[in-house]
Amino acid sequence: MNLGKLSKCLIVAVLGHCPLISACGRAALSPQHQQEAIRSDSSVKQLTANGDASAAIGDMTRAEQYYVSALKAGGNERALVQRLLVVCASDQRYPVAANYAEQYLHRHPMDIELKFAAGSIHAAIGEPHRARELFESVVRDRPEWPEAHYALASLIRAQSEPLALADQHDLEYLKLSPHGPLAETARARLSRRATP
Repeated sequence: MNLGKLSKCLIVAVLGHCPLISACGRAALSPQHQQEAIRSDSSVKQLTANGDASAAIGDMTRAEQYYVSALKAGGNERALVQRLLVVCASDQRYPVAANYAEQYLHRHPMDIELKFAAGSIHAAIGEPHRARELFESVVRDRPEWPEAHYALASLIRAQSEPLALADQHDLEYLKLSPHGPLAETARARLSRRATP
């Protein structure tokens, strides 16, 4: 599996299990502000629904436009950025997805799932240094996440660096997820290295 295809799979897998819409709590507002908030919520919900419908029929560019409009209307930033990354990655517009991810991470540097997705995107567009920086940060912040170890091992192997560190991350993946969907590949990579 090439790194771009792997990155797309990882982006969709990571963001696919994240809640796409979360309730947005509102502080006490004046009646006028409450009406504006209701109109805004209605607009955001409609724009998001339109984006979802566009994505469902494969019109990723239109879906992106709706999601950006929903963001501008005050929608849930994390949920909408997740959707933006998925539609851009599905449409193989990785540089656009990277831009959305980096803008979001600038404001929310501790969002581990989005950091992992951003690392996958940077790997897909041939920016291994930024991808590695992000993956290493994810592994530091959430060492129990097997896919982060696998992604870092894959990136290290793709960079043709000394493979001992890649082996270490493949072993960590196998320790955390011995029967996971990537276990067979991790084992194969390790066994190829072990045979003379």
